[in-house]
Amino acid sequence: MIAKHRARLAGLFVASDAFAVALSFIYTYLFRFYANIFTVDPTKGVPKIASYLVLLPLLIAAHLAIFYFQGFYKSRLRRTQIDDFLSITLNAGASIILAYLLLGALNAYSRDGAHVFGIELIKLSRVFLAIYFVAVIFTISFLRTQIFYSMKRRYARGQNLQNVLVVGAGDMGRSVAQKLIEYQDLGFVVKGFLDDDREKGTVVDVDGGLPVLGAIGEIGPVIEAHEIQEIYVALDLSNYGKIMDTFQVVNKYPVNVRLIPDLFQLLTLKARVQDLDGYPVISIDEVPLRGAGKIIKRAADVVGSGLGLLILSPFFLIIAAAIKLTSKGPVLYHQERLGMDGKLFIIHKFRTMVCDAEKDGPMMCRPDDPRMTKVGRFLRKFSLDELPQLTNVFRGEMSMVGPRAERPEFVKEFTENIPKYMLRHKVKAGLTGWAQIHGQRQNSSIEKRLEHDFYYIQNWSLRLDIKIIWKTIRGGFIDKSVK
Repeated sequence: MIAKHRARLAGLFVASDAFAVALSFIYTYLFRFYANIFTVDPTKGVPKIASYLVLLPLLIAAHLAIFYFQGFYKSRLRRTQIDDFLSITLNAGASIILAYLLLGALNAYSRDGAHVFGIELIKLSRVFLAIYFVAVIFTISFLRTQIFYSMKRRYARGQNLQNVLVVGAGDMGRSVAQKLIEYQDLGFVVKGFLDDDREKGTVVDVDGGLPVLGAIGEIGPVIEAHEIQEIYVALDLSNYGKIMDTFQVVNKYPVNVRLIPDLFQLLTLKARVQDLDGYPVISIDEVPLRGAGKIIKRAADVVGSGLGLLILSPFFLIIAAAIKLTSKGPVLYHQERLGMDGKLFIIHKFRTMVCDAEKDGPMMCRPDDPRMTKVGRFLRKFSLDELPQLTNVFRGEMSMVGPRAERPEFVKEFTENIPKYMLRHKVKAGLTGWAQIHGQRQNSSIEKRLEHDFYYIQNWSLRLDIKIIWKTIRGGFIDKSVK
């Protein structure tokens, strides 16, 4: 039942994307040649639509193939609109380039020009491709959004819902259940928990109360009684035996099983399997950001920081004047931080505190810290004090996106309490990051911040960096803890 539903949904998206490509292509043809905006070569006139339509199957195939390899038709727990938009934009660009290259290759190998069903394949103009690029992004996004809201309405009416069971009613299990309830657009209905430490019928304090449906060993009868379709196993590694027993039972049922590991017990960055003359070797804590990805990220940092320094330079002068006129001391504050591979570097910030703020030794800044000046409080509120770090990014000491750069004194303290804390220093510190856009700042627990840092390192991609920068611009710069 679940597989059929997901297959139908994937098929609906495929049909929607194909229709969007066709609609965008025809619209572009009509707009380009009949809108009386662009000039048409009078010697050739308006090309026949058949010469364009014969290219449409090639373009549809390119779009769908690239979407497939992007994993766009796979079922995901949560996909944000910015994720979809970036995927669609990349797809549109790649599809146009691919189709253009294939068309060029066909024409190059045909003396009289390539033909299909007796119709000559013509070369698409750059104006046509530019219009099509914008049109197809908008159309695919619009139709996918309509499907998404249509599914939400069906879920609201109680259609196509999936019953969920959470194994483990501890902190982790309760957090998972709460997230599933918050994301109602996923179509999940959490029926309850299985737990060995709570009696059957006990109400767990999640969203007004969810019941414990039985012990973990009763999972089979509970699946049948409540028609469970999704199971989330949220047990720590001390319950390894119970986890394996659970898997043996659920394999007998047509349900989807998802394991939620305890991050701080399975604390690794990335596991990669290599071969050592026939022996599989698992490399723990591999960093995905390597090779070509590392070069791409550095190029993006140089371009981003360079543009930032150029565009924001007038604001630098205004901020500098405000600091100088309202408090004694230098405009900039220079401080030692720990960077990639544990190397020290000097970070640059606009001064937000009085000059002798650390006369008694290093201290973390608090949201209500009396050492902050009035201008400094404003700068911290909107993270404007961080802007001079663009110079650190340009010089290669930092990145536009990455974990927060910490002081060596605090790193030493954190490392003593969390042995794997230093793993976050396998990448460059960033101006902004995954933790910051999720509200995890200095007033948050170090464990929560670290959890977000590891997620970023594990899942790095240029698209994720763009997403983080976009969300930062939209509101991630604001530190709500500073009053």
